[in-house]
Amino acid sequence: MTTTNEMNSNEKNPPDQGALHAARQRVRRSYMLVEELERLLGLVPIEAERYYGQAIAMFVLGRVQEGIMNLNLAVKADPDHLPALQLLSQTLLKLGEYKKAAIILEKVLSHEPDNLTAITSLCLAYHCLDKRGKEMAKDSILQTIAPDLLENVLKR
Repeated sequence: MTTTNEMNSNEKNPPDQGALHAARQRVRRSYMLVEELERLLGLVPIEAERYYGQAIAMFVLGRVQEGIMNLNLAVKADPDHLPALQLLSQTLLKLGEYKKAAIILEKVLSHEPDNLTAITSLCLAYHCLDKRGKEMAKDSILQTIAPDLLENVLKR
């Protein structure tokens, strides 16, 4: 709890604006150096991460179409960016875009065949596609990962 004397003291002695500006500049430069080092080392596809973060922010704000646009940009920047692929597939499933979601989920499973969320989501997509899902499922990665599960889903 601050006292009246402390508040008056802060008002009389505001922080040195020059020092604050210099500190902010040092922080910005250090972030830029880290990003450049990561880019050079190939550690993080910075552009994809930026778009992915923007997509999450758009979803939080309820701006779904802008979120999808940012996820597509993240995948364009890094076609193997699994977090963006997974979030995009889940969003498309919720919007009823089952065929698009299935295509993306196939890609996720080609990188992570043990991803149970992707497996069940792909089964759901094929199930919701009815006849078209059965046709797509013939060439599905699920034929090798979980053939029994796929067979049961498509029987319904």
